[in-house]
Amino acid sequence: MKRLVLLLCFPLTAMAAPANTAKLAHSLDTIIAARFKPASPGVAALIVRDGHPILRKAYGLANVELNVPLQPEHVFRIGSTTKLFTATAVMLLVDEGKLDLGAPVTRYLDAAPRHWEKVTIEHLLTHTSGIPNLSMDSGYWRTTARLDHTLEELISPVHARPFDFEPGTKFAYNNTGFNLLGMVIEKVSGTDYFAFVEQRIVKPLGLKHTRESNDKQLIPGLVTGYREGPTPAWPLANSNLHAAGGLVSTVDDLAAFMLSLQSGKIVSPASVKRMNTSHVLPNGAATGYGLGTWVRKVNGKHLVGHGGYIFNFYSQLEMDVDSGIVAVTLHNGDKFGGDNEELSRQLISAVQGSIVGI
Repeated sequence: MKRLVLLLCFPLTAMAAPANTAKLAHSLDTIIAARFKPASPGVAALIVRDGHPILRKAYGLANVELNVPLQPEHVFRIGSTTKLFTATAVMLLVDEGKLDLGAPVTRYLDAAPRHWEKVTIEHLLTHTSGIPNLSMDSGYWRTTARLDHTLEELISPVHARPFDFEPGTKFAYNNTGFNLLGMVIEKVSGTDYFAFVEQRIVKPLGLKHTRESNDKQLIPGLVTGYREGPTPAWPLANSNLHAAGGLVSTVDDLAAFMLSLQSGKIVSPASVKRMNTSHVLPNGAATGYGLGTWVRKVNGKHLVGHGGYIFNFYSQLEMDVDSGIVAVTLHNGDKFGGDNEELSRQLISAVQGSIVGI
């Protein structure tokens, strides 16, 4: 029954999965189980090929204090994987002619400082804006990030600062830039960022558990995060994450979102292609990052997606677009199972290697 429900969530197919995937599922299960102890924080994992789930399973505990086992349907904070939703929202507005990737951010934000005329929407999406990243300030995560802030308060501290580098000339990962994109989305659409994501992405795709990670509301199924020990995750006000990292989701929702995005069901195929293409700097160097998505190769195949970390959750959403493989891993602990990107690549590699035999 769970498999049938999962297939109905996926927009690409409702056909029966190949019958001889049990051996592959066992191999994937062995890879993950070797990393996570049953009595520690763990991971929910979903691996899909051609729209069919191969493995959907959880390992470890959702709550250590209460000894509650993790379930695949549990909800996790996804941190910077939110950026893929933000980039998708931007490209929706680009497709509708409401946003121009080459336009300066000052065209859309009246309060932006004059020197930001050099910064385009594309610069923000590709982390090449040169605008200082507030979350890199000394002490930010120990002090500022624990207090509630409005979106304007997340941006205004960098208004008077000079660029870290000339816009467009370097790559530097930047949460402030994506919060600026959230502000642009609100200005252009006339809708709150989270409401826009819900109305234009979440509801149309039938995603059941993707929403704002609001500290002031109960979120059914949300697991507890842990750092080393395990000890409780550091306190953090989710309002500081916003369009850069403020969503919660599940493995099912994230796989369905990725499949819909890559099939051109949310934004145009041309926009998807542009999102999936590594940005190239003026010196000819590829950054390995497109428009809101990391771009990499595994076994010669083209992988796209995004990962996230926020106290103390890790998320990884990747798709081998050449082979139709999606891997989603959501962790509620601080690397209790090792590096999440490495795990994702290991799982995708295992499925890639099985394709000929299946």
